[in-house]
Amino acid sequence: MIKKILLSVFVVIIAAVVATVYFLGPTMGAMLTGRPIFLGHDSPKRYGEAILTLAETQGIYADSQDFARAKVEVQAAIKTAETREELYAPLRKAVQAAGGKHSNLLTPQDNAEAEEAIAGDEQPSIDKHGDIVTVKVPAVSRKADVQSYADTIAAGVEDAACAVVDLRGNGGGDMGPMLAGLSPLLPDGDALYFHSAMGDSPVTVDGTSTSGGGTSLSVDAQKNTDIPIAVLVDAHTASSAEATMLAFKGLENAVSFGQPTAGYATANAVYDFPDSSSLMLTIAQDMDRNGEVYGDEPVEPDRVVDDAAAAAQAWLLQQGCR
Repeated sequence: MIKKILLSVFVVIIAAVVATVYFLGPTMGAMLTGRPIFLGHDSPKRYGEAILTLAETQGIYADSQDFARAKVEVQAAIKTAETREELYAPLRKAVQAAGGKHSNLLTPQDNAEAEEAIAGDEQPSIDKHGDIVTVKVPAVSRKADVQSYADTIAAGVEDAACAVVDLRGNGGGDMGPMLAGLSPLLPDGDALYFHSAMGDSPVTVDGTSTSGGGTSLSVDAQKNTDIPIAVLVDAHTASSAEATMLAFKGLENAVSFGQPTAGYATANAVYDFPDSSSLMLTIAQDMDRNGEVYGDEPVEPDRVVDDAAAAAQAWLLQQGCR
């Protein structure tokens, strides 16, 4: 009798777990692991509802009227959709209403094209003239060889007497290897924060390891935090490149030069769905070490100039660089 009762209890528990995963797996799985968990058939209805729920619960503008209107449209589309492809357009509209211009729903084709572009990713480069080491920090995909990328930057800056961090043209990507590579130049502690209604989440530098922003990485390099640092930006400096720029903001030995940035100084969560589509949702705004919050507006450098490289070199010469 006792065995039968225990078996019944066990069956009830298993059924409850399965039911919980079935109903909450698509959204809770995404929040906890970055990948929605679907038990059973991944129907257009479940797919659409999962994306809509993530947008509504995490998007920074989810309380806006634009999202409220877009939500109604998506709910109507979900009721009649026979394929996921029918939902891409209305879902994308809702995602961008909930997360702003930095958010998107990437179709399998979008992601396939991005995969093809990875092989052509520009690599960091190091150029030394006298005391001044210039490191070109390009955009980097989260699926690229991020460790090699970070190691290249770190090896170039760890023994520099003066440094130029060139973020011009960097459209973003994985923030982790950018900061890890530059970690020899950054003091230990919180470099910046992601600001949201849920609180402030720090991006931290600990020696030559970084965490809290993009891929957590470590590089084998010496700290080199007391040298003059010029940061170059332009109108194409975007997303994680803007966050990297902000990691230097407020440091007494660092000055940024150039033109206002692209205006994507926000943090995205990326959720990869089983059909190879991805939800890229803005969940927070960037905040510098001094508490200034940024977002969808361009970030002005410390010195707005047309020729950033020339202005930076002049400033570095004033600091005693040769």
